[in-house]
Amino acid sequence: MSLVHRVGERWNEQLARTGPRDIDRLLDTQRERRLLVRDRPICTVARPHFVSEADLKKHGHVVNALSSALTHARNFVVANREREAAHLGRYYDWIGDLMHLEPAGADHGAITRLDGFWTENGMNFVELNADCPGGAGHNDGLTQVFQTLEAFQALNGAFDLQPLMLQPAMGKALMDAWRDWGGSRPPTLGIIGWFHNFGTTAEAVASDAEPLRDAGIGGIVADVPEALEFDGRRLSAGGVEIDLVYRLMLTRDVLAKRDTLKPLLDALRKNTVCMVNPFRAELMGHKALFALITDPDIDLGLSATEREAVRDHVPWGRLLREGASLDSNGRRVDLVDHVMANREQLVVKPTHAAKGDGVELGWHHDASSWETVVKAALEADSIVQERVPTRSALYPAAEPSLEERAVFEDTDPLVARGVLAGYLTRVSDREIVNVAKEGSLVPSFVVRERS
Repeated sequence: MSLVHRVGERWNEQLARTGPRDIDRLLDTQRERRLLVRDRPICTVARPHFVSEADLKKHGHVVNALSSALTHARNFVVANREREAAHLGRYYDWIGDLMHLEPAGADHGAITRLDGFWTENGMNFVELNADCPGGAGHNDGLTQVFQTLEAFQALNGAFDLQPLMLQPAMGKALMDAWRDWGGSRPPTLGIIGWFHNFGTTAEAVASDAEPLRDAGIGGIVADVPEALEFDGRRLSAGGVEIDLVYRLMLTRDVLAKRDTLKPLLDALRKNTVCMVNPFRAELMGHKALFALITDPDIDLGLSATEREAVRDHVPWGRLLREGASLDSNGRRVDLVDHVMANREQLVVKPTHAAKGDGVELGWHHDASSWETVVKAALEADSIVQERVPTRSALYPAAEPSLEERAVFEDTDPLVARGVLAGYLTRVSDREIVNVAKEGSLVPSFVVRERS
């Protein structure tokens, strides 16, 4: 039995003894600290995610290789207009001038997240979120909550449980982006977003972000976009001047509310503020790149290590369009015919969407409805991707019964400047795991034997 499995079993044994007290503390402390999605606690399961030191090290190498491979793919696509048109479709029409609001030297994506699943053969990653992956503050807050539970304290006496806090690496990534942009003094960080969508407040967000100061950030202010002002020289929120913006707003939401965000856009246009991530970082999350790295017909200049990481950890994918292509076994097929004939093994998704929107799982369709999905996808910008054989994980519910439930589990590495910072682990009854759609965020701990 693996160490991770043994720790999980011991956790359940301890929780059976302390359940009522620990469940009350877990849920009540989340409410007190505003660790909520809308009005519900962001974690509704009563066990953290455990990972071995060996897996953490292995994932660090894989994350580094895949981040590099995706950078190769992006550089290949943007090398000329013909490739941009072939692979990105209507992306530039969609994002418009937001793509060029900061100088070319600014970081393309200081903080990103790979979305992945455990399978029988290890981790498989299905896409990259490079727009504005949030949740680090909630994760670190939940980590602290779990450390107060009696079950945790008892287990930590028998094993060495090291918390995977995300904000230290995020703080370093923010400061690196600030210095690359040209900043020298400790910056005032503005965390900007519509926090009510997550059931929290600006005050709670600012408080949760205090650990970022350890990286050298001088001050922190959190506020909604409506509070921003720009006087032609400095961007401010609530009267506090801002040097560095940490954006917690999807690009699509910014496009929908450009007038509200005019102060920020004007400040970026005049290059008087640094923003992480810049809007053009969204390009790194374009799902065409994820499909592109699996296509042997295209030479991206990947190293042997990068090719191995793609082969072992990324499912086959292609832009969905008419014509021939290689299937996952290397056979040349008519792509549309292949997709129509293999719906139970395939997923169709938009090339630039978020929160699981527009994702169609072929095994949830019959032949007729799948044909409708494929025809619609051919008219849009879409990719097709091979199904990842996900496995369920057992988590006790944060309820008096402590009933163990089989849930789908995303284990998503948060990546700071290409380096694994930790995990944003999410679980849900639904196959498309999303916290905004009744999923739970679960903190992660590295497990070791006690000496």
